[in-house]
Amino acid sequence: MLYHLLGTLSACAFLLTWYGLAHQWLVIERKKREIGKATASLSTNQFASSFFAFYANFIFGIAISPFNHYLVWTRLGALILILLILFRIWQDRHNRTVKWVFITALCALTLGLVSMLFRPYEGIAQLGANGLMLVVTAILVQGTLHQWLTLRRAKTVGTLSSHLFRSILIKDLTTLAFALTMPISIAWPLLVLNGASVVTRGGLLIQMEIMKREPQ
Repeated sequence: MLYHLLGTLSACAFLLTWYGLAHQWLVIERKKREIGKATASLSTNQFASSFFAFYANFIFGIAISPFNHYLVWTRLGALILILLILFRIWQDRHNRTVKWVFITALCALTLGLVSMLFRPYEGIAQLGANGLMLVVTAILVQGTLHQWLTLRRAKTVGTLSSHLFRSILIKDLTTLAFALTMPISIAWPLLVLNGASVVTRGGLLIQMEIMKREPQ
């Protein structure tokens, strides 16, 4: 009962992440119409690491038995929205690195969807899903630090949306609560990944708020 209650709460809270990502995309679109360039303060590294953090949750939800609808479908929506943002960054910068980040993310999502036909993953595949969570945790931490460095160099928050990071923090906290309803032997990768996200994204959000209050 508690599993489904907190799963539903986590899924509903994740809709705020959809809102935050959609808001970020709309801010980019508005600035692009106004000034032509709109992504100077955005770290491709940060959005790529966010993509693969959501992707790890997505694959984890597919891999375990029973299929975790609360994790899979909410993350799928976020993955699509981040792909749209990465595409806009690529269009804005015409950078080969961003192009390959976008293509890699698109291929990973396609493979993840195809993997639903072969679930649940047993044995080695489950170990691989857990390993992916740990690798992505490290990628997420360095991506968030890269975004912090990008802001420091730009000396402005620019089009980076604080709504996005507030919504992600709410999502992470509810996901942590949801993970605690599962056996620790199954849920520990979720606890590590989302716990790291709370610490690093929380620090980034504080930095953004400080920069907004500093005289330009």
